[in-house]
Amino acid sequence: MIPRHIARPSILSTCRFTCTRTFSSLRPTATTQEKSNDDPTRPEDTRDLLLNLMNTAPSKRELRHFLKRYVPDLNTSSSLIMPGSSSTTKRSTRTSQSYVDALLSPTANQIAITKVEGPFEKRGWQSVGSTLVKLQKLGLTSIVVTDNAQWPTDESPVELAKTMLRESMALVEAIENAGGRARPLHSGIIESSSVSSMDVQLDFIQDALSRGQIPVLVPIMTQEGGLQQPVKANDAMVAITTKLTKRNNSPAKVVVINNEGGIFNHEQPGTAHSLINVQEEYDTIVNAFQQRPQWMKAYPTAIDNLSMIRQCLAQLPTSSSAILAPIASLPSALITNLVTDKPLYSSSLPNQDIERINKMRTTVLRHGIKIRNYDNIDDLDLDRLTQLMEASFQKKLNADAFYERLRHVLAGAIIAGDYEGAVIMTNESADGQGSRHYYLDKFAIAPTSQGIGLTDILWKRMCDGFPELLWRSRQDNGVNKWYFERSNGYLRLKDTNWVLFWHGPGGFRHIDSYAAIARSIPASFTGALK
Repeated sequence: MIPRHIARPSILSTCRFTCTRTFSSLRPTATTQEKSNDDPTRPEDTRDLLLNLMNTAPSKRELRHFLKRYVPDLNTSSSLIMPGSSSTTKRSTRTSQSYVDALLSPTANQIAITKVEGPFEKRGWQSVGSTLVKLQKLGLTSIVVTDNAQWPTDESPVELAKTMLRESMALVEAIENAGGRARPLHSGIIESSSVSSMDVQLDFIQDALSRGQIPVLVPIMTQEGGLQQPVKANDAMVAITTKLTKRNNSPAKVVVINNEGGIFNHEQPGTAHSLINVQEEYDTIVNAFQQRPQWMKAYPTAIDNLSMIRQCLAQLPTSSSAILAPIASLPSALITNLVTDKPLYSSSLPNQDIERINKMRTTVLRHGIKIRNYDNIDDLDLDRLTQLMEASFQKKLNADAFYERLRHVLAGAIIAGDYEGAVIMTNESADGQGSRHYYLDKFAIAPTSQGIGLTDILWKRMCDGFPELLWRSRQDNGVNKWYFERSNGYLRLKDTNWVLFWHGPGGFRHIDSYAAIARSIPASFTGALK
């Protein structure tokens, strides 16, 4: 049994809201005077951005989540009024243009630490600059660190620094041409007394953000005596993240824009990982690359970027995420991820569907949580498991009967973190004596852990461990579309309210046994929670 979810329509609703500004932190802000006197936004730019937003097709839940993250006082009674509301208050009579103006003029932005990794042609720089400006208008301002894998390492530090600054100015120009404002930063920002020690001075970055500018940092370190030494952009990314986190200004996202795209998927050649649970998958991915030198040659920055992101996410809240996006995917990949806070496609889809839809080669990464497998019910914390299932299903569990049955049929339990998610698999037979089959009895995600990719992570772990399995779902369950996409087949059970699903290419051979099992599983819940 899997919890029922209410299907939500995919529409982008405009809204209006009221916010107050604060200048007590690094959060990017811009004064009304600055905006009114120096706003080069053209009507066609606004239309283009609105089209980008509409193409993300968020559900109402995703849209509300987006607004909650990027509109500080959304929870106040007057902060969100949807067009078409029956409210007769003065605020609800604003024009459509005012809704658009409010949506595209956030008063308190989140921060992204963004590495722009060239080389790019002029059109590529234009695409990056335009995307950064669009993200800023939607509430995500980047602190940019420039990089280029082809910067010559045989040049003197002085000449290399000149090359880095010259190419970084191409991005500054692109941001300005796209209607934004940028400030290049290259001296006195990264300081050190030795090559192994790096510190970031935030004063200039903070000043740029407070003026509505996008800081573009050239990774050059000022050493004792004023000597300037180029440093690795990845080291600068980690140092900035560390300093911001210590100042209680944790970035919402870590972004890498490059030519290469996301992390090559060693399990599905020709594709990139959709979502990486860094805690669980880092070592496996690194080992796969180390065993195949040709991958390191084809994707030379993949492991370095993965390592950098791992170090950054380890310092950030679990709500923060990272994204690797190729320049060819801009701006849609980053805008879609910003609005939905999800990967561009689900990693739990069947392989043939992933190969079909994974055109943008974009990877979303989360620090994630540890996943543990159990095969003995006595090793489980049954009180915590009960709390999780009741919170997920919003129903009262008949705990005594459920766990008594589980003692005889448990095939395995997959537990995420501190009981933030769980998969309960049983070993069933149609008549109690014939061939046995794996049955997905419970799939539960804590409400507080929804929206962080945990569903896909657990589903993939389940399918890896139990490649042939079945489950059932009520015919009116709003999540059935999700199951249809991930099953190898289904059958509506006659004279019942159940739909039988199975995963695995051989499931159709056992359809009679599957149907008998699905009909025989007793109810686990006694009713809705009070």
